[in-house]
Amino acid sequence: MLDTLLKSLPVALAATLGAASLAQAEPKAGGTLTAFTSGYRTLNAAVQSGAATGAPASQIFAGLVTVGADYAIEPYLAESWEVSEDQLTVTFDLVDGATFHDGEPITGEDVKFSMEVVKANHPFGQNMFGHVTSIETPEADKVVLHLDQPVPGLLMSLQPLLMPVLPKHIYDDGQDMKTHPRNMENVIGSGPFMVEENDPTQRLTLVKYDDFFIEGRPYLDKIVYPLIKDPLTRVLMLEKGEIDYAPFAGVRPNDATRLEKADGVNVTTDGYGAIGYVHYLELNLREKPFSDHAVREALAHAIDTNFLSMVIFGGRTQPGTGPLHTGNPFYSADVPMYEPDMEKAAALLDEAGYPVGDDGARFSFVLDVPSWAPAAHVPMAEYIQAQLAKLNIAVELRKAPDFGTWVKRIASWDYNATMNGSFNYPDPTIGVHRHFDCENIKNVIWSNTQGYCNEDMDKLLDAAAVETDMDARKALYADIQKIAQEDLVFIYMPQDFSATVYSDRIGNAPASPFGALAPFTDVYLEE
Repeated sequence: MLDTLLKSLPVALAATLGAASLAQAEPKAGGTLTAFTSGYRTLNAAVQSGAATGAPASQIFAGLVTVGADYAIEPYLAESWEVSEDQLTVTFDLVDGATFHDGEPITGEDVKFSMEVVKANHPFGQNMFGHVTSIETPEADKVVLHLDQPVPGLLMSLQPLLMPVLPKHIYDDGQDMKTHPRNMENVIGSGPFMVEENDPTQRLTLVKYDDFFIEGRPYLDKIVYPLIKDPLTRVLMLEKGEIDYAPFAGVRPNDATRLEKADGVNVTTDGYGAIGYVHYLELNLREKPFSDHAVREALAHAIDTNFLSMVIFGGRTQPGTGPLHTGNPFYSADVPMYEPDMEKAAALLDEAGYPVGDDGARFSFVLDVPSWAPAAHVPMAEYIQAQLAKLNIAVELRKAPDFGTWVKRIASWDYNATMNGSFNYPDPTIGVHRHFDCENIKNVIWSNTQGYCNEDMDKLLDAAAVETDMDARKALYADIQKIAQEDLVFIYMPQDFSATVYSDRIGNAPASPFGALAPFTDVYLEE
């Protein structure tokens, strides 16, 4: 799957595009699908990663390709592509007649502009497109990428979730792309659905774009995302049929068990193969006490991830052992492990110069908690607070009221520690490198916000990014995982439990490796 770029054969336009399906029946046009949102601050996935933005953005914007079953790269805005024999030139031919939602044609110049925006602004844009040295648009419907080295994960990065095609005629006006007003107001996209209503405090409503470039698609008339932050409220609405679709960590493990017994509701863990969501405790490594490795090691010995897996996830997840999810093709179990050992944790703190003070505490810190989603962050933080109290470490939990507040604090490095988590994506250059690359220490959420820099790690990352031999890449990523755990860049929590709950009335429910983050071109309603 990851060496798709190396197969230099043109790819013909598939007869059917969109997400793989969980149901097979004669599709019907029309109807409104109701999902939910727990909050978002932008609809432009070119400048923001994560599911909150990615789920609606993948409907609003198209990419050059989509990812189908078994990670197959499928045509989308690009009807075909060809890779040169030396793997340093990739030529894309765009579909005829594709237009933005304002009727303006989509051209190679828009694709070039979009890639440059992602490269400069996305949390891992440089990791995805850093080896693209130049982009040519010899014709309106042709784009030529020139690379300085082969990039195994390039095509995977060209889907709408990671490189949405933006209208250059709107965004190329000199304004900051991260705060551009058109990211949220009068949004003009290139995908199957247009923005009809955007009120982040209430709901987001998308409507079918009648002039979408795939004839007869999408089937749905509307997708509505009401703001629902409370997990129990989501469960009740799913049971009543008021929500049709709830993906990711929107439903807790015990709620999934409850919903499996509900009439008219389906629960599946399909559609997350490419995601690999990993929870972790992120520490600001710029200042003491967390710049001290012994302190990080003490915390690692104080946290029992097996216990958390059983209590929070009902045993439906595995403890995290490093930056790669156990389902990732490059995962390695050959990493240092920090078994629960409170006596050892206390001894490490004593030896590091953090004895219990006259006030009864070794030190104190504030732990930020994104409390709206994923739901597991709050109980994890409460457990950490209780465990560290046994070591005479005072932890204050600061629960962020909304996504924007938390993002601003973490992205500006104004924090001691935070509960966090991120997607692996199938190729580590897309989702993993961003957290460890010295050059990716940015004021951007889900980059290297913790401030980690290790030259040996950087050399391994650079080598793995361009290695085309699968076995050699696996060996490099095994070393990367080992160093990450030796350095304790993060303290990993149990892996996330991700499930999709969807109504019986949904046909072709998204089940490709990217699930809810893929275009809903083929999704329809039975009634």
